[in-house]
Amino acid sequence: MSQITHIIKRDGSQVKFTPERITNAIYRASVAVGNRDREAADEVSRQVVIALEEQLQPGEIPPTVEKVQDLVEQKLIENNYATVAKAYILYRNERARQRAKRSDRDSMPSGNIPWHKLWQSLDWAVSHEVHTTRHLNEKKSVAENSTKSSPLPKPLILKMLKRG
Repeated sequence: MSQITHIIKRDGSQVKFTPERITNAIYRASVAVGNRDREAADEVSRQVVIALEEQLQPGEIPPTVEKVQDLVEQKLIENNYATVAKAYILYRNERARQRAKRSDRDSMPSGNIPWHKLWQSLDWAVSHEVHTTRHLNEKKSVAENSTKSSPLPKPLILKMLKRG
């Protein structure tokens, strides 16, 4: 059993460390280039775990996904699996590109929010000086005081004030 119990994901969360996931990733890269040697994937995975354990100091924070992936690349190349390493690197780069694209898309404003209508409402509130509770209460107070001396009915005056 590995002395590494957890790993830090890209989002900063910690998850249980599972060496089989390393083996599966190596095996998938191997299959992508036409090899189906599960034992070789197991061996490289074992070497990665040993290297991680050697680098990890007692009490140190767990390794990151990136560190594990870097070690996988290194061990594949050291074991003369250059074509598997290339497939692994290409897959890793493609996933990084997809994450960046998803991140860009997530940072864009939602199309479900009526930005133009919100802007019009806020612009109207500011131009009519009712954009804060204090200003709104002042306007209401002025309207109520003016209805006492006005020949117009109070609801009509309030309706006129609402229109601006």
